[in-house]
Amino acid sequence: MVLAVIDFPVGRLAEFRVNVVRDYSIPTSYEEVPELLKTRLPLLPRGHLHPSVEKAIATRRPSLIAETARHGDLQTNFEMLALPHQLEKHGVDWCLVFGVIHYLLKSAPLRKDLDDIDLAILQLLREGLQMRQIGLRVQLSPRTVEHRVERLKGLANARTLHDLVARTL
Repeated sequence: MVLAVIDFPVGRLAEFRVNVVRDYSIPTSYEEVPELLKTRLPLLPRGHLHPSVEKAIATRRPSLIAETARHGDLQTNFEMLALPHQLEKHGVDWCLVFGVIHYLLKSAPLRKDLDDIDLAILQLLREGLQMRQIGLRVQLSPRTVEHRVERLKGLANARTLHDLVARTL
């Protein structure tokens, strides 16, 4: 989770500064995740304040948002609460922001040429069914389901079954 204070000159939101009180600590094995994405998301997507933070500041009312954002092949699910300063005064204004990232994962676009059986297998894997149960539902042997899952893992560049499910969400 992150706790940050955004301050800016009154009436000039574009000149904001972010003072991070507590930074994100997201353990990940994704070596190519940019440091900025890991430490500042969702406060500064593309170098700007999140629209919900801007809205909270403009209306001087708290804003709560839950969102899933994509950044290239990364998918991030987060919640963020923005608590703006209630009284407009001369000088510097501020907004308190609290954010929590629920997950950060790689996603692979599903190929358009997957058949209904492949899509059904992916859905049933997401629901937590075992190979035998999936086989019964799609009327295939568990071994055939395993072969299809291995092919799907290859298509999604997934190393494990869990990785396949996460990448195809």
